[in-house]
Amino acid sequence: MKDLNVIQKKLGSILLPIRAKSNGRTPKVFTFANAKTIGILCNIENEETCRDILEFTKLIARMHPNIQVSILGFVADEELGERLSQQKEIQFFSAEDFSWSGKLVNDAVKQFASHKFDILLDITTDTVYPIQYIVRASNASYKVGRFIEDDMQYDLMLDTKEENTIPNLITQINVYLTKIKTKQ
Repeated sequence: MKDLNVIQKKLGSILLPIRAKSNGRTPKVFTFANAKTIGILCNIENEETCRDILEFTKLIARMHPNIQVSILGFVADEELGERLSQQKEIQFFSAEDFSWSGKLVNDAVKQFASHKFDILLDITTDTVYPIQYIVRASNASYKVGRFIEDDMQYDLMLDTKEENTIPNLITQINVYLTKIKTKQ
């Protein structure tokens, strides 16, 4: 299985830019003040990450009750996935949801990727192929994530070099999406 994941990543990384060009996306700036839908992508490495994401989602719900939030979490550890499977707020996916060539095959995850969210938040601190696939394939109007050198897939990139942690990234997302002013 491990060899298959290596093939998925290599071949998928080569084909990903080609697959992403066909989504017909038109970028538009959204903030918490004018967004109606937010998609959150995250790499669930442990229970603490899951808790941080859920707390952030609750904060958004309290501060902006009109925003509908959907969460898609990647889980590489099968045992962790089993422990978290009772979480109803997060839809989980894994490498099993991709073909041997790195193409997404899970219909529910495809639906998340094709949904036209006002904002797509990539709340990850490292580069994970399945997350990158969905970010590139997404039709979201405004994509937000951490700064990745030589990769311009986000409309708003946040520098987390000083403190590359999920709580810091969440804080920066909250600050910028609260302070940015857009023409209505």
